[in-house]
Amino acid sequence: MTKVEIEQAVINLFKQVITNSGKSYDGTVDNNTPIMGAESPFDSIDLVTFIVALEQMIEDDWSFSVTLADDRAMSQTISPFKTIGTISDYIEVLIKEQQ
Repeated sequence: MTKVEIEQAVINLFKQVITNSGKSYDGTVDNNTPIMGAESPFDSIDLVTFIVALEQMIEDDWSFSVTLADDRAMSQTISPFKTIGTISDYIEVLIKEQQ
């Protein structure tokens, strides 16, 4: 799993959650796109849906079982849920730990 593959999968899933929620996002979707906070198009339900979908995608597509929202994630100095880039980086760390 390369960093680029992880980032692209996260971006695609972000777009899918937005579409499925019936919302739109006019901004560019890239590593700086917020997934949490005032700038994010996600409400709390969308964020939970996104996190669960990410965990499921990682298990289904890449055969790694990860838990993204746990004590470790919540204790990070910079939240892994801040942007697409931060969650992609966090996923990469979790996958590397299992290899």
